[in-house]
Amino acid sequence: MKEKQQHLNDVSTVRILMLGDKGVGKTSLTNLLASSEITPTPASRTVGEGSWNVQVRLHEYPNSMDLPPSPTWTSPSSSERSEKFPYPPNTPSDILYFVEFYDLNSDLRMRRDQRDSFYKNIDGIVLVYNLQDLRSQDNLHDWLYEPLRQICKHRHQRTRPILRRQHVPILVVGTRLDKLVRRPLRRGGSIAHQLAADEILLNCLDPESFADKGRNQGKLRGFLNRVVEFKELFPLSNPRHL
Repeated sequence: MKEKQQHLNDVSTVRILMLGDKGVGKTSLTNLLASSEITPTPASRTVGEGSWNVQVRLHEYPNSMDLPPSPTWTSPSSSERSEKFPYPPNTPSDILYFVEFYDLNSDLRMRRDQRDSFYKNIDGIVLVYNLQDLRSQDNLHDWLYEPLRQICKHRHQRTRPILRRQHVPILVVGTRLDKLVRRPLRRGGSIAHQLAADEILLNCLDPESFADKGRNQGKLRGFLNRVVEFKELFPLSNPRHL
């Protein structure tokens, strides 16, 4: 027990920002994303951060990948491995990471300097919209601009909020799929298409949305792997604790 505790004390943390309009299902989605076989019960995963609602999970990064990691590199073999083995054995070659999902408490307001100081520590972003209200997808551009600007400024030493390559990993999620008569086609002008990001459409209240060996699970694992790679390749020069 003591050895396990010492091991967990050495686990690094990656931070993921949940962005989207109020009421699109960010809290329900965060509960799903924070679930994994190697993570404790939901009650012990919740972390209080004042202005933020935070959920935490453990993620096993497959350090046995053949190619060196990069924020834009994806390997078909790793994708196939994620599809076939959503939760690989915890071998010595795998590296554990804590994943913290941050959802801003809509009832509280933060000063701009507080937000900017927080954004630079972000290693990944999940954009959430309601499939029944495409305005909530259009609004994601506004939600995304300032976090991207701060991340590029402090992690890339660049001022452009959107880079052609190696920008912070982004996952787009459309909620309330169960409310639609038919599954929507992928739009060429969608924000996921513009960002070349993976997109997941789901029902946030369905606990099987990220079922083992499912396509959604494979996309989630690929996203979390890229988040880990971004953190390691683009660390803060003078990181500060939140």
